[in-house]
Amino acid sequence: MKKIICILLALSMVFAFAACGGNGETPDSGETITQAPAVELTGTLEEITAQIYSNATTLEMMLMDPMEIDLADIEVAGSFIGVSSTDSIERAVYSEPMIGSIAYSMCLVKAKEGADVEALKNEILEGVNYRKWICVAAEKVLVTNCGNTIMMVMAAENIVDDVYNAFNIVANGAASAPLTKAGEVQEEIPYGEEFPAEDGMDTPAAMPGEGEEIILG
Repeated sequence: MKKIICILLALSMVFAFAACGGNGETPDSGETITQAPAVELTGTLEEITAQIYSNATTLEMMLMDPMEIDLADIEVAGSFIGVSSTDSIERAVYSEPMIGSIAYSMCLVKAKEGADVEALKNEILEGVNYRKWICVAAEKVLVTNCGNTIMMVMAAENIVDDVYNAFNIVANGAASAPLTKAGEVQEEIPYGEEFPAEDGMDTPAAMPGEGEEIILG
């Protein structure tokens, strides 16, 4: 009988120590912390472009289908996305108007796995030429990304903001905060007004003969 009582007392002490150990503060070093995977856009760059445009509201110009940027030609790549090296780029496409005198360009760049996306974004922002068109320039340049997909758009400010919002919709709100730089506001001179004089020569306010009566015979 005494042996049974001793055994019961020993078991009760074991359970008591276990309970105390369970209630004590213990480090959580054994827990596995799962980080959410980085959001990536699905589909080809051409398909993503189509999704962006389907959510944009200010694009009234006629745009060409997305075209591949030749990454093997640094001059060509630089003219579209302003980079001096394409080593960290897997693919890139551009979308521009059918009429070349409109200041609009949108490019999608797929960075290679493990590439420094932030560095690539900054290189694109600083290197792209917002005055690459004849007689016109973009008012604003914007670069953003979702995962390894980078978007650069330059155009009038309201169009740039609209395209960024469309990209963010496609990215389900996961687009990065935009990197931007100011371009150049284009002011149209009303027809008939005097242009600034050059080399001491005054440009007439109207075309010769305009407003004059023409007498025949």
